[in-house]
Amino acid sequence: MADTKKKMTGGEIIVEYLIREKVPYVFGIPGHGNTALLDAFVDRKDEITLVPAMHEQGASHMADGYYRATGQIAAVCASIGPGATNTLTGIATAFADSLPQLVISGGVHTYMMGKGVLQELDRPHPDNFPRMAEPVVKRWWQPSHVDQIPGVMTQAFNVMLEGRRGPALINMPQDLQAEEAAIDLPAPQTHRSHGRLHGDPVDIANAVKLLLCAQRPVIVAGGGVIAANASPDLVAIAEHVGAAVTTSFMGKGSIPEDHPLYAWPCGDLGSIPGNAMTREADVILAVGCRFSDRITSSYRPGVTFDIPKTKLIQIDIDGFEIGKNYPAEIGIVGDAGAILNALLAGLREAAPAKDYTSDPQFLRLQELKAKWEEHLHPLRTCNHSPMSVSQVLFEARKVLPRDTVVVTDSSNPQNQVFNEFPVYGPKQHITPGGFSGIGFAVPAAIGAQMGLPNQHVVAVCGDGAFLQTGQELATAVMMGVPAIFLIINNGGWGAIRNLQLNMFGEDREIITNFSKPDGSSYMANIADFAKSLGAQAERVEDPAQIGAALKRAMASGQPYLVEAICSIERPYSNMHPTGWWDITVPAYLGDLRDEYVKNRGF
Repeated sequence: MADTKKKMTGGEIIVEYLIREKVPYVFGIPGHGNTALLDAFVDRKDEITLVPAMHEQGASHMADGYYRATGQIAAVCASIGPGATNTLTGIATAFADSLPQLVISGGVHTYMMGKGVLQELDRPHPDNFPRMAEPVVKRWWQPSHVDQIPGVMTQAFNVMLEGRRGPALINMPQDLQAEEAAIDLPAPQTHRSHGRLHGDPVDIANAVKLLLCAQRPVIVAGGGVIAANASPDLVAIAEHVGAAVTTSFMGKGSIPEDHPLYAWPCGDLGSIPGNAMTREADVILAVGCRFSDRITSSYRPGVTFDIPKTKLIQIDIDGFEIGKNYPAEIGIVGDAGAILNALLAGLREAAPAKDYTSDPQFLRLQELKAKWEEHLHPLRTCNHSPMSVSQVLFEARKVLPRDTVVVTDSSNPQNQVFNEFPVYGPKQHITPGGFSGIGFAVPAAIGAQMGLPNQHVVAVCGDGAFLQTGQELATAVMMGVPAIFLIINNGGWGAIRNLQLNMFGEDREIITNFSKPDGSSYMANIADFAKSLGAQAERVEDPAQIGAALKRAMASGQPYLVEAICSIERPYSNMHPTGWWDITVPAYLGDLRDEYVKNRGF
């Protein structure tokens, strides 16, 4: 039954609804555009916490990291104008990876819209920020009366959580934040869809038959597996049919990465076994995977995938993705958890589990995995100063607990963690997948650590990425968040520098090496910067000291930054392409790409 009507301001309605939805944190920055809304939190401090970010992009990434770690929605609160527009990179990151996030921005007073008041975007429409955000939210609202707010809040949570998940935006006029109305607040669960979307039983039965006939089955696990909490069934299916398992960025952690059927990643910067298994498969089961250019080697036939020669079974919550980039032999629309559960039941009913340990594909997988370890060995053990990123990751994995959550930024740290740093369970790998934005790791790790106070959370990012959002360490210090920040400092944009040199030529590097006016190298002292914000920090130049530094960080119980000084010179900074990526090179330079790929030695 509905509650008895109560007189509340618009801000109070929002806060009450967030509490009822069990939203624990609202990440944001105060401004004149959201002052009345923030005041509604003052008397509810024991029920919901406002977290002061240093930049609205950071606030959005914190909420993102919190959701990825916990599966629980957090909110973002920003002021009008630049406060709102600063959230866009964070919102787009969540949208690209199909993750819910409620963003509440301050808006122009309903009676002053279109006058061009301070920070209003009024051309070509009054208070026009929502139209800027429209491409990266599932839906947006701009209420005009206080009594609309309960319905807006209900719809926002429904939109975020139904089907393919994503962010929602409420642009809240300033007068409605303060204006009162007598309203009923509905119980959230009475306005929410329940249950999971099951796939067509005929399609599932056909998928069972195709998998049981396969000689070289492979599973490609995407982010949909993590979102649906479907990892146990995915692993059980792999074991039943003897399928090798590879993952997308978002799917990493779907299977314990010391499992004998794990093949490491596929794609342009994937692994030797990952690309071989997908390329040679006769049947691929893809679950919640968009088949982006990165994991498909830009769709070049026979490099990573050989579809339609390989038959594809594709499962996705969004029918738009079925057959979008590859033709599907069987396409099943629905929740990955429900479908994998039914698929597993069908497999078990139709045939006993395969003894895959003597299967030719399994034996080949083990040989290729050994070759991959052999390939990584030189950069993990090289006697070179500055050290390689591979050394940092190898030493870190030795000391970090098995359930550590690793949060990566874009570029080389992201790619190398993806390929070289094993994780052992879902939600232990957090990364900006589809949007791949720089500056994600530091604030997202803060959000993740707030959601997982009893687990270690380690952000891994480069110096360039840190210099974009490193000020969020101040939030970690103020909130007492004991996340660890492992910063790969090589004095430049290492991934793009290598891309320029490898694809464009040895003399074509530009603005990727940080330098001073006299041409000498520039390297930020990140450890000292972290200390200036109140975090504990140390600089490490010897790879043998990485483990000890991380042990000190874990023991501190405080925000702790470890700055690892690494080489920007190749091969110590180079990635290990086993696939192909379509990077356009001007004709006047020629195309070094094929020569570069040919010289990989794989």
